[in-house]
Amino acid sequence: MAKSIIYPSADFPGPPRITLEVPDDWATLTVPGVQLAVAQPRVEGRFRANVVVTVQRFGPDFTLVAARSGLEQRKAALPELEELGTGELEVSGDTWIASEYGYTQPGRPTVVQAARYAVLDRGGVATDVLEIVGSCGAESAEDEIETIRVIQDSVGVDLS
Repeated sequence: MAKSIIYPSADFPGPPRITLEVPDDWATLTVPGVQLAVAQPRVEGRFRANVVVTVQRFGPDFTLVAARSGLEQRKAALPELEELGTGELEVSGDTWIASEYGYTQPGRPTVVQAARYAVLDRGGVATDVLEIVGSCGAESAEDEIETIRVIQDSVGVDLS
């Protein structure tokens, strides 16, 4: 006897529905492997500030501690990393790991990133890690990082 396996279902929850509030002049982007991406208008010769959202599925035992460990490993691989701050914050009732840092690739301008991670329980059968990473050029980071934080703060997550 065979049985049907269905996606989405209680055993295999569908992806979370994610909403962000972004400035009117920011454009949506389609990026492989990314659920949602937006960027400010292109200005020749300047780094284009952007926000990218990804969701990765893990087993039900995946924790915020494991997500933080993955973040630290990723940052350790960045060239000329300058840590600006890492901690936890609450947004819409979810605990997020928040980390801000800069890095410089040889021959390229310094990039400042604001990364946030939330671990979402999917009914005990899976865990989704929601990652929101905003990036901007260091030369304009003072203004643009605040816009990125406001976008990140606006996140809405619907797991139904």
